[in-house]
Amino acid sequence: MRAPLRRRLVHRDTLLSTGFIVAFLALWQAVWWAKLMPPWAFPSPAATFQALWSMLLDGSLAKNVGASFSRQITGIVLAAIAGVPLGIYLGMSPYFRGATLPFFRMLYPIPGLAWVPLAILWFGVGFTSTVFVIFISGIWPIMFNTMAGVQTLSGQYTEVAKVYMAPRWRYVRRILVPGSLPFIITGLRLTCGVGWRVISGAEMISSIIGIGFMSDDARWQLRPDIMIAGMITIAIIGLVTENWLFDFIERRTLDKWGMKASGM
Repeated sequence: MRAPLRRRLVHRDTLLSTGFIVAFLALWQAVWWAKLMPPWAFPSPAATFQALWSMLLDGSLAKNVGASFSRQITGIVLAAIAGVPLGIYLGMSPYFRGATLPFFRMLYPIPGLAWVPLAILWFGVGFTSTVFVIFISGIWPIMFNTMAGVQTLSGQYTEVAKVYMAPRWRYVRRILVPGSLPFIITGLRLTCGVGWRVISGAEMISSIIGIGFMSDDARWQLRPDIMIAGMITIAIIGLVTENWLFDFIERRTLDKWGMKASGM
């Protein structure tokens, strides 16, 4: 795509998205003015952003975001360390796939929050239990997407590797991993989203610091402005991660190799 056309499309999308956000804020303000919801349960946009600004100034938001972010990163890294090799082996070995895939598919639908009570029993309240919940919720998108990527390659490329008698480790490193990278990155994108959806609920139960704890503490204070400010914070972090981090990864890997990530 030519640069001028790309810039016009970016400008168009920016205007459309900005207009939609402005319309959403106007609707939010109109609902507050009309008092369709109780004022103590439905804050105005101004009150919400005032609460967000106050937490930025006193440092409480940074403290809670930092705690949640460290748990999120740790859980995602552990999910990737376990999920990528498992997905590769599931895609390569029909025997391993036949033995374990039904069991994995039974575990996959279990909600992350259902693991919270067990995580507290196993690891106590705090960092480890929350990381475990993120890990057990996030491993499946990475694993299943990696398996799908390997299966799309294993047919034709396996035969070529056999003809040239390529060692298995070289076949995995030179063919399967690079060829499956679009699927792996898609799995990581999904896992990041799953992690942020899970972490708030987990922190409400198993932590004394973090965005989830902050929102739950605000509930007891009847401070919906703080609760919504926490939701806005998660949304902004997710947007930045999606538009900057993963786009950067794609530019450094997929675009360089002439591949594009495709969602599943």
